[in-house]
Amino acid sequence: MTDDPRWSLTLYVSGASPRSAEALETIRHLCDEELPGQVELEVVDVADDPALAARDRIVAVPTLVKRRPPPPRQLVGDLADLDRVRTELDLGPAPSPTSVPGSP
Repeated sequence: MTDDPRWSLTLYVSGASPRSAEALETIRHLCDEELPGQVELEVVDVADDPALAARDRIVAVPTLVKRRPPPPRQLVGDLADLDRVRTELDLGPAPSPTSVPGSP
């Protein structure tokens, strides 16, 4: 087994803008709650590192870039919508909080 995380994500944000802050909160929640220990998440402020933004051809923020697992994707815009992010990342339906293994 490899120590490499299964997921590689880069979130491009613009400082502490409200949309960027919401996107960061949503993506961190997703990584911590649904993909713990499986994600390498890099957060890039485009004002601090414009070369990285240019590398991925980022034209709007917030943008989430998924490198692994394939296929690569870019999600742009409202990343505060967890259901939309899950769908775009092919994660399937959200886990049910009331589901307990072995219960009827």
